[in-house]
Amino acid sequence: MSTASAGMKRCLAVLAAAICAAASVHAAAPPAQMQAIVQNSAGLSLQTVQTPKAGAGQVLVKVYAAGVNPVDWKRQPPVPGFDAAGVVEALGPDVTTFKVGEPVVARVAGGYAQYALAQVEDVTPKPKAFTYEQASGMPVAGVAGFRAATEVKIKPGQRVAVIGAAGGAGSTAVQVAKSLGAQVVGVGHSSQREYLTGLGVAEFVAYDKDDVAARVSGMDAVLNMVEGQAAAALGYLRRGGTLASIAGGAPEDSRCRSAGVTCMFIGGGSGAGYSSISNAQALAGLSKLADAGQYQVLVSKTFPLAQAAAAQQLNRTSDTVGKIVLVVDPQAGQR
Repeated sequence: MSTASAGMKRCLAVLAAAICAAASVHAAAPPAQMQAIVQNSAGLSLQTVQTPKAGAGQVLVKVYAAGVNPVDWKRQPPVPGFDAAGVVEALGPDVTTFKVGEPVVARVAGGYAQYALAQVEDVTPKPKAFTYEQASGMPVAGVAGFRAATEVKIKPGQRVAVIGAAGGAGSTAVQVAKSLGAQVVGVGHSSQREYLTGLGVAEFVAYDKDDVAARVSGMDAVLNMVEGQAAAALGYLRRGGTLASIAGGAPEDSRCRSAGVTCMFIGGGSGAGYSSISNAQALAGLSKLADAGQYQVLVSKTFPLAQAAAAQQLNRTSDTVGKIVLVVDPQAGQR
C-alpha cells in the first residue's frame, strides 16, 4: 500500500469517528428534567420540571428562543408560550421529516422552557437568514399576519390598510402584502412612523394624531390586528372590499352585507377561523420570504427566561414594535 493511500485511509477513519461522535451527541437522550416557567395563582416562576417526551407525530425542540404574545397571558397555560425556535432534540417514533440537530421554528406547547413539544405539522426548518431570536417571532404573530394578507387575495396595485401595523402580526401583514404587490397604508402610533416607513408602507396614519376614518377610505382590503377595531374598519373599505381580522372576531354578518364587504376572522391554529392555510404552510411561506429578503422580524426587546413575567408585562402595556423574545439558550442570537 502506498504512503498516500495509507494516509487517505487514516483521514477517512478520523472523519468517520468525528461524524459518529457528533451523531452520538445529538442522539443522546434529553435530560430527565429541565428549567421552565410555570404559571399558577401566584404568577410566573422559574422551576425545575420533567422534560416532555416526543410521542407519535411529535417533535421535541430544544428551545433557544421563545416569542412572547398576548395569547400567552390570556390563555394562561401551566407552562406558557407557543413560539419557539431551536434545534430538534428528539423525534416521535413515526416522524421521518426532520433530523435530530436540525434548526427549526415551531408552534409549540410550553415554549417558555428549555424543551418543548410540537406536532410535526407545526414545525418548519428555520430560515437561514434569521437568528433563532428572529425566527421565534414567526409561529403565532407571523402566521396570523401571513394568513390575513394571503386570505384576502391581494392583487398587484391594490390599496391595503393594516391596522396595528407595527406589532408582530401587523408588521408581517405589511411585508406579505407588499410582496404581493399591494400599496400598503400602515396605521399605528405616531412613535412607530420611522419603523413602518422603513418597512416600506406607501402611507402612514397615526391613530393618536390623525383622523383615521378621514385618512383611510376606499381600501380594497383591510387587515385588522387590533382588538375593538374590526367594526370601524368596515368604513375604510370600498364596496366589494375584504376585511380580515385576527383580533376580536369579525363584525356581524348583517353589517358586512350592508357595507357590501366580505368579512373573515383569521383564528389561531391549523385551519381555525376561516383560514385554510395551515401552520406549516404559513411558516414555510414566511421562511421563503425571509430567505428572499422580503420579510424581517424586528426583535425589539429580549429578556432571559427567568424574567418572563417582566416580558409579559411589557407586552401587556406597550405599543409593541416588532417582537419581545425570551432568550432561553446562549445560541439564540446565532443564525
